[in-house]
Amino acid sequence: MVKQVKEIIQAEPQVHGVYDLLINNYGPNKNYASLHLELDDTLTVAQVDELTRKIENAVYRQTGIILTGVGVYAFNTSDHKAAHMRNKVQEIVLSHDWALQMHGFYLDTAHKKLQFDVVLSFEVERHEALNTLAQQVSAAYPDYTVQITPDVDIVD
Repeated sequence: MVKQVKEIIQAEPQVHGVYDLLINNYGPNKNYASLHLELDDTLTVAQVDELTRKIENAVYRQTGIILTGVGVYAFNTSDHKAAHMRNKVQEIVLSHDWALQMHGFYLDTAHKKLQFDVVLSFEVERHEALNTLAQQVSAAYPDYTVQITPDVDIVD
């Protein structure tokens, strides 16, 4: 089911990624899901609303799953510095075996802030892992505030 839902959503060209997909089953034909989409930071709220409704309908028609919550990660599109920093931060994060994935990266140059989610292995102590990553990313970008949101690998 997870793979099918992701394939349906990723068929939309505006979607850069699907993350944090959680499907709850409350009995026969009673499946509800929530997820995050990574979308261009230039989309308007109206465009995001139109896209999420289109996705909700497609997922329901093809799987019977009702999407109860769709969150959004903004994807920097017009800032080449952000792309370079995203790659460097991802390299730092994924150099650790216990860091399974990084997503939701966003660079706010005006406020000197970078933020991202990291999927952590169940084998690592979360607080220690986040401290390690924060120290390493802050060392690479000392002028920026770093905000890391922990995630767990609950599907796939």
